[in-house]
Amino acid sequence: MKKIILSAILFAAAVAGYAQRPDKLEIGPYEVEYFGEGDYKARLRKGIDLYKYFDLKRDTVIKKNVIMPNPKSESNPVKCGIQASVFMSLPRFAVSGNSNMFGVSGSWKQQFGKKYYWNAGLSLGYLYGEYSSPSYREDAMIEVGIPLSVEFACLDYKKSSVYAGIGLTPTFYSTLKADEIDENGATVNGEKDSGFLIAPRVDFGGYIPLSKHILRVGIFAEYKINCSGDVNIYKERIGRAFVGANVGIIF
Repeated sequence: MKKIILSAILFAAAVAGYAQRPDKLEIGPYEVEYFGEGDYKARLRKGIDLYKYFDLKRDTVIKKNVIMPNPKSESNPVKCGIQASVFMSLPRFAVSGNSNMFGVSGSWKQQFGKKYYWNAGLSLGYLYGEYSSPSYREDAMIEVGIPLSVEFACLDYKKSSVYAGIGLTPTFYSTLKADEIDENGATVNGEKDSGFLIAPRVDFGGYIPLSKHILRVGIFAEYKINCSGDVNIYKERIGRAFVGANVGIIF
């Protein structure tokens, strides 16, 4: 009975030893004992000099190539910002003379949706004009407005883009100086007008990344609808349809 049990034990040990016998492989300069997936032993073969095998010099430094991201390809969209601009405009169809407007504006820009921005701010314009009818008149006016608009743009600190906007500007206007020439050729003080108008407006242009800011360059057109006064001075004298250009920066 003891002989039978001993024989069984020896047989089981032999089978187990055979089952654990690894496959011996030569891979490049290495000997590998492979037992199964994830279970192996590797060592350098005898008589192998890696410098000679790979034809290396003793001062060889092996570097790993790492692909660095291109900063220019990165995206950094604008969520919100402050926009400051200067602008110049003139009436497309002057009624009885000519005038020019120069001004500055500032607005808060807030993103909503993926490519849309809401703009709201304050503008100050200086309008100087010379008119010939019904008599010669030279005047200077100010316009204080609250520009409100919705803008479509892919605004990004890393990439250039174009934009298009639509909005309106409620505006208070007032005459600072008015000189007229009467029938005798004398210069007299003309009537000073003030009131309120609304100007629907469209904008087109582009954004250009500029260091940590964004340059804004564009053109616009607006139509001034006078809402007060006995005489519509924009219809009768100044002109209502204005076109202009602006340059600004976004912080």
